[in-house]
Amino acid sequence: MCTTMLCAASVTAQFVAGKATRDTLFLTSLNVTALPTMLMATSVGAILLVTAHGRWSRIIAPATLVPASFVASAALFLGEWLFRAEAPSLTAVVVYLHVSAAGPLLASGFWLIVGERFDPRTAKRRFGQIAGAGTLGGLFGALLSERVAALWGGPCMLLVLAVFQLVTAGLIRGLAATDLTLRAAPVDAVQDAVQYHSIPPLRSGLRVIAEAPQLRVLATLVLLGTASAALLDYVFKARAVETFGPGDGLLRFFALYYAVTSVVSFILQTWASRAVLERFGLALTTSTPSIALLAGSLGSLVAPGFGGLLVARAGESVFRASWFRAGYELFYTPIPTAEKRAAKSIIDVAVDRLGDAVGGGFARLAIVFIPAAQSSAIVSLAIASSAGAVIAASHLNRWYLRSLESSLVNQGAGMSLTDTGDGSTAKVLLTMQRRRAGRSTLRRPNAKATPVGTLDQSVQDILTLRSRSRDGAIEVLARVEELPALLIPHVIPLLAVEPIAEYATFALRKVAEQHVGQLTDALLDPNEDYSVRRRLARVLSIGVSQRAADGLLSALDDPRFDVRFQSARSLAAILDKNPRIVLDRERVYEVVLREVAVGRPVWEGQRLLNGLADESPLDEFVRDRAGQSLAHVFTLLSLVLPREPLQIAFRSIHSDDRHLRGTALEYLEGVLPAPIRHGLWPFVVYRRPEGPPVQHDAVIAGLLRSNPSITLQGIAAAWDKTPAAGFGVV
Repeated sequence: MCTTMLCAASVTAQFVAGKATRDTLFLTSLNVTALPTMLMATSVGAILLVTAHGRWSRIIAPATLVPASFVASAALFLGEWLFRAEAPSLTAVVVYLHVSAAGPLLASGFWLIVGERFDPRTAKRRFGQIAGAGTLGGLFGALLSERVAALWGGPCMLLVLAVFQLVTAGLIRGLAATDLTLRAAPVDAVQDAVQYHSIPPLRSGLRVIAEAPQLRVLATLVLLGTASAALLDYVFKARAVETFGPGDGLLRFFALYYAVTSVVSFILQTWASRAVLERFGLALTTSTPSIALLAGSLGSLVAPGFGGLLVARAGESVFRASWFRAGYELFYTPIPTAEKRAAKSIIDVAVDRLGDAVGGGFARLAIVFIPAAQSSAIVSLAIASSAGAVIAASHLNRWYLRSLESSLVNQGAGMSLTDTGDGSTAKVLLTMQRRRAGRSTLRRPNAKATPVGTLDQSVQDILTLRSRSRDGAIEVLARVEELPALLIPHVIPLLAVEPIAEYATFALRKVAEQHVGQLTDALLDPNEDYSVRRRLARVLSIGVSQRAADGLLSALDDPRFDVRFQSARSLAAILDKNPRIVLDRERVYEVVLREVAVGRPVWEGQRLLNGLADESPLDEFVRDRAGQSLAHVFTLLSLVLPREPLQIAFRSIHSDDRHLRGTALEYLEGVLPAPIRHGLWPFVVYRRPEGPPVQHDAVIAGLLRSNPSITLQGIAAAWDKTPAAGFGVV
């Protein structure tokens, strides 16, 4: 992290110093009216440079390409310094093109390397700090520019910039080298090579952007935001030349201007960047420069003068360097590496410079056609562009969540999501095959008391079922034909009889959809045995109707945890088969909030036990119950939220894959409603218990006192490893 922050400081320092030098040399050697033309020329140069860079990136890894680009830039600065005295105007133009086109491309390469080091959640915490270090570096670069201009003159900064870029190249090369050694342990060497060496994009950057709506929205934001900044920047610099005149005085002003904006940016990054991202998301965070420019420009129209323009331009610069940077770079973290490498430089540089060209073109038209009111016209255009950028930014929260969903699905493609499977059907069918292969008929119970044929078949079946004789009941339940409606009330109680329960479940499933009302009534009857209600929830999982879903939704209020747990799983199975089922989202959220409150003592007990060395069957029982409770909450959430990414997120929160876990936590933080997130978060993001150690017996005793949903009989069943006891939880 220290190396990353040092690199950020160096990258920003040379870029800020380069901008101050660029503006001074250009405005000293040429008239300010040439600035719009230079903006358009810079756009063309940046697009050509990005095109060449895109081709090189297909065969050269970022760890090599980015430092080499800094070295090439340093050599160009050195050449510009050598020829400055012979051709000052030409050198000023070359320096302007160099800094404006290559500077953003170099910064984009640095952030590409940084973005591949962090998962989205860690990036949200760290990017503000990294950008803050960059801001301090920018402050240093601005102050250095002012001192060099005061002591030796502006052109000497070209030599200083060459040295800066060589130092930065070495730092970034070191950062890329350490990146290979800081990978998480489970990632193998092949994955390492794919992730951190050259990955030839399967598609061109333009095609990636064209096919990705989220990248198109981001490109629109960059284009409009940059165009509005370029329009205002022209008016601001024109007034600066009028106020300070050309020469070293102008360089000192720009140096101090960049220094002050860097200080304010650093304060915002340090104190509020992460809080703003977590509270307001990417939409507001990335629109802050446009909002500041919009407000400042309106103020400058009301009160014309250099002071109003200074405030508007400084506000845009401050927010762009602080909150915008943290949110903008965060948006790229869930995007696949190959697509990110193909598209990022195009948006960062080509689209950004295209925005400069658009702004410069409109400024040039205003100068030519309405010279008397050019300032107000240009500021009005800047206001319109800023409003468009705010509208584009308003869509980023939604697209960021979708990108996280796609990233989770892609990373968790190998995970098994079939945790709701039920093996009872296969078990019953296998038994039926064995029984039919081994005999031709079954001996009926009570044959002496009731001769065959003397009673109606249905009455005989009812007597057989009520006798609860294993062989006789299985003979009735395992028939190929469906159960008659008359037998269903007599089969339902058999769900509580362990030797027959699986066969009763199998038989009821064949008629569940036809008799969903009768089964739902039994499911919701509090006087029924809880084993019956739990297995009836399993039976209804075969349904596809709204009535079955409504019955299971009502069963989520059952006092027994096992019944609620199985009802939620069956609801998820019904939704898989019939996506047109309608569930009340607010009703599900109410159930989730109640489950979070009920589960807290169990989760806290598990968290405390994880800090102890003792192991016992009771510990295992508590941990299994805690895992079931958390899984139940996520199953409920999957009824109203995208299921596949939520399932992968649940499996990923305890994963050893650092990037996958961070992506999962960032997705959950964005998609979960705030009340549910606040209640669930302490147990999703594991933290070692603080304070003095707690005794093992005290943890168990406190858990039993605080959670009445665990019975002593259930604990005994878990201790004895009794099958089908359901852990005795209620």
